[in-house]
Amino acid sequence: MKVLLTLSMLAISAKAFSTEWLTYYVYFETGYSQGPWTRTDMLEASNRNYLAVEVYEDLFGSVDEDLIGKLISRLKDKKPALYNWTYDLDVQGDTVVITPKGQLKNRETVKNELTATLTFNGFNAVTFDFGDSSETWTKDDLTLPYFDLISKQPIATAADTTVVKQDHVNAQIVETGKSNPLKVWLIISVIVNIGLVGFLVLRKGKN
Repeated sequence: MKVLLTLSMLAISAKAFSTEWLTYYVYFETGYSQGPWTRTDMLEASNRNYLAVEVYEDLFGSVDEDLIGKLISRLKDKKPALYNWTYDLDVQGDTVVITPKGQLKNRETVKNELTATLTFNGFNAVTFDFGDSSETWTKDDLTLPYFDLISKQPIATAADTTVVKQDHVNAQIVETGKSNPLKVWLIISVIVNIGLVGFLVLRKGKN
């Protein structure tokens, strides 16, 4: 009975250990009417609207739909009126297929925000199935200028934060090193459970 209980705990720990903290980026349309812009030609063409970026971190498993759902929910939190609709979701390789249900107030903004958010988080393209029409967008189809994620590298610092350095229409993401207490406890849990199973097996063999 003890062996079965320990094996169950080990299975649960291993499943929890398969999750991972992931840093991801959410793009949203906004405007900036004044400031030290250098790429003014792009901003003038877009009526000084652009795609800004925010950095988040959450715990995810290995299912793409979980990440996509979180990305869309982040956009909905920022703009609840614009994303007041449900959707069907399908992942076909590196392409995300979204079928909105209901009327979209501003298709162009939604397509720009979702395409930038999804393609800059590991996907290649987004297909929008509007029922009466279907469009597939990649980052090359974005109609607004956007903040570029130039690089991502760890630096030695005491601060446990994520720093976003903005350079006009470009942005540089610099992540500091982090020690995740949840990961540490999961590793300890797996090791302890393995040791306990081995001890019980040896003890049973002696008896």
